[in-house]
Amino acid sequence: MKRIIAIITAFALAMSMMILTSCSSDKEANNEEKPEVTVLAAASLTDALDEIIAEFEKDSDCKITPSYAGSGDLVQQIEGGAPCDIFISASKGNMDQLEEGGYIDTETRQDLLQNTLTLISTVEKKDVVSMDSLTSADVGTIAVGEPETVPAGKYASQVFDNLKITDQLTDKIVYAKDVRAVLNYVETGDADCGFVYRTDALLMDEANGVIIGDVDESLHDAIVYPAAIMAEPPAGDHAAEFFEFMKSDFAKKVFEKYGFTVAR
Repeated sequence: MKRIIAIITAFALAMSMMILTSCSSDKEANNEEKPEVTVLAAASLTDALDEIIAEFEKDSDCKITPSYAGSGDLVQQIEGGAPCDIFISASKGNMDQLEEGGYIDTETRQDLLQNTLTLISTVEKKDVVSMDSLTSADVGTIAVGEPETVPAGKYASQVFDNLKITDQLTDKIVYAKDVRAVLNYVETGDADCGFVYRTDALLMDEANGVIIGDVDESLHDAIVYPAAIMAEPPAGDHAAEFFEFMKSDFAKKVFEKYGFTVAR
């Protein structure tokens, strides 16, 4: 009898292992078969786009894989052959570059969002930092994105040029790889102040940084976020599905929650 029970028990365990293995294999197979849409987007979109992606994936049969960086860096990646289905830039110039190179489907290109350039500072410097005090001894370091690859850095440079203070700030500028890095420099005290987008400024820890104010829009180019599907998107129609979702009422509310202005 004991031998029979042992045989039955062993058989039951074997069947259980087979079922678990089968379920695991099916799950892995489903994950492997799920189409993947690659989205390369400006770093300032990180929080808003992550939330939109999470909602989209609830009812979608495809997976969205985002990659965030300075728009100029992303353009270089795309031109270098990096896989991409959708590109969202923080500058028209970067999208123009890809359009001229034939990388995007020009019929899908559209201005998705708008943003504002904002001056922020450390808590310690909040009473002395202003647009008028940037050249004074009260301000030692100013963080900005690399103008060549970070649109926010390019806009900040335009501001300095138009105010005719570029030469006076040369020794104060601390360059960062993207706006999130600028934000971090200020929050950690590695820079007295910095220029980021309003959407990034709203994410600051109030204990480490403060918003000084928005920059006069007449001092720089309009901050527009164009989006487009690639000319030959690896994910095909799935890219179009997510592209349309980014224009949905849900996506608009999320973008607005994070401080963006949705282009109409």
